[in-house]
Formats: sequence, C-alpha cells, structure tokens
Amino acid sequence: MKRGDELDAMPELAAAVEEACSEAPSEARERQIRAHARELVRGLRHPDHPLTTEAGLEGVLAEESLRVYERLAVAGELRARGELRPTSERTALVRSDVMVMLQRAAGLPAVHLRVREVLPLKTPVDHGRQGRFRASLETLSDYIGRRTHWTVEGGILARGYPRWVRMLALASVVLDTGARVGELCAMRLDDLSPGLEEVRVRRRPQGAGPAYQPPTEVFVLAAATRAALQRWLQVRRLLMREVTGAADYLWVSVRGNHGGVVEEDEEPEYRAAGTALQPRGVGRAYSAAVARVNIDLGGEVGWSPLPERMEQLRRGVKPAVVLVAPPVPDAEKAARLLHAVEVAGRDLAGLL
Repeated sequence: MKRGDELDAMPELAAAVEEACSEAPSEARERQIRAHARELVRGLRHPDHPLTTEAGLEGVLAEESLRVYERLAVAGELRARGELRPTSERTALVRSDVMVMLQRAAGLPAVHLRVREVLPLKTPVDHGRQGRFRASLETLSDYIGRRTHWTVEGGILARGYPRWVRMLALASVVLDTGARVGELCAMRLDDLSPGLEEVRVRRRPQGAGPAYQPPTEVFVLAAATRAALQRWLQVRRLLMREVTGAADYLWVSVRGNHGGVVEEDEEPEYRAAGTALQPRGVGRAYSAAVARVNIDLGGEVGWSPLPERMEQLRRGVKPAVVLVAPPVPDAEKAARLLHAVEVAGRDLAGLL
C-alpha cells in the first residue's frame, strides 16, 4: 500500500483487504474492496460511530458496527471528496458485497447489509474453454521442454523457467480440482499420492467459522497434470537446499526475497528460495508468469491465451470429485464397520 493510505491506521483490516483482493475475480473488484475498506476507516473516525480505528476487526465487522457505517455511507457523509450527497442503491449493494468479502477473508461470520432481490444466475461452465485451457497448458509444457530439455544443464533453474514450471503445475492442478488460492497454499507433499495419480484438497469455503471442519476431497489427476507435477517437484527439490523448516509445503518460492518494509536502521529479514507461498504470493506468481507466457507464445499453434488471474481460471473448471472424506475420523462408524468385517469373515470361513 502507498504511504499515507487510510488503511495504514488498521493493519488488521489492511491484511483482510489484501486477502480479499487475492481472491477477487477482477481489478475492478479489487478497487471496490480497497475503496469501501477506506470508507469504513472514515466511518470509524466519524463522531456518530460508536467504535474507533483502535477497535478489533471482529467488532468493526460485526453487524451493529456495520449498520452504523452503512447509514453514514448511504447518506454520503463518508465521501473522500466532492459534495455531500447520498450514494446509489447499486453502490450500497457493492458495499454489502465488499463487507462480506472482508468478513470471509478475516474468518468471521458473513453479514449481508443488503440482499439482492434477484440473485444473478451462475455462469455455466464453458467446457470448450476448459478444453482450450488444457490444450494451452500442453503447448506450454512442450515449449518449456524444448527450451530447457527438463535438465539442470538445459537451464531449468535459470532464465525464469522455474516460475513457468510452477505456473504450469499450479494451473494444471486448478483445472483438475477447482482449488482456491488458499487451498493450494495449504497443500503438502503428502497430499499427493505416491504415483501422483491423485491429490487431496482440504476445502476452505468462504465465510466458514473457526469451528467449521470442511470435508477433504480427493481428485484424480490428468496425465498432463502428473507430468507437470513431476517437473515442478524436480525444480522444487533443487530449490529446497537452503530451507529446513516447513519444507513439506507443495508450493514454494523460486527465488529469495526479504520480509517486507523495515525500519531505516534495520536490516530486512532475508527469506531463501523454497519458502512456502502465501495466498497473495501464489496469485502474483501465477499472474506474472501467465502475462509473460501469453506474450512469448502468442501466435503459437494450439495456444489460446490463459486468464491472468487464477480465480478466472478456477471459475472455468468443473472437476469430478472422486471421494469426499470426513474431516475427522468417526470412531463409532469405524467400530461398526470393523464388526461387520469380522462377521463377514467368519461367514466366509464357514463356507470354505
């Protein structure tokens, strides 16, 4: 964020904004999230609001607090510039949507300030587009293979190819699973089956409370996805030489960086390549790599430009769930099953 941003007064809210923006389907939605979050800060500074910017995010995003904020905003009292005038109903609906996105990003219960009378129908999955995405990823795989020969000597760790290989594997997994960015970040190596035939996804639905335990879903991976994962795991193994902690995350950084802005008299904390990616990092890494390959592969036979936001890619996917497993073992059900197996075993033994 820029120096002097109103969100600087509330780091906790700023973090929720960044999380929500990482899941936003468009730049326009990102701008709306940031604009209404700043409006919320101005609401907390208004003399008629019961809370201040010192309040915790749970209280700020609670329904009672948001109702006061909405009343002030609808009246036009929170405009950053221009004359004081009421905001439109359309703006009120967007404001309500943004507050829900911030609540979900912060792991809080969702409160809808406005409810649309007619909910828009979900856009059906464009299976033709999904097929084009897969064809494009195969073209990308061939291109990287021709340029690197998939060996260290051929340059797999040079010239930016690690991020291409990672993007190829990320996009392939998304096409097979429909996984969200946060769900990708939570993946560990043991979520892959030994032969890479399947992957386990721990769902993280938006708006779920801290006590909610979502099911674990297992998906069969396409042959092209298995090949992409094999290449990425080769690159990942070479990147993990300097990393010892949390080394079991599937998606890691491909280059070193520092830990953000520090005080003038302090040295930044250096993070080596191979550290676990966070949701914002995954989104940025994917977008940067896709922007580059869309330029480099423009005009190639079999290439259709990939969407530059992972959320746009995910929304064109309709994966087939292989198995839904409970989030925690059911001891009682397991005991009943074991008893049934024992009875069946005795019956079978009596027949032999």
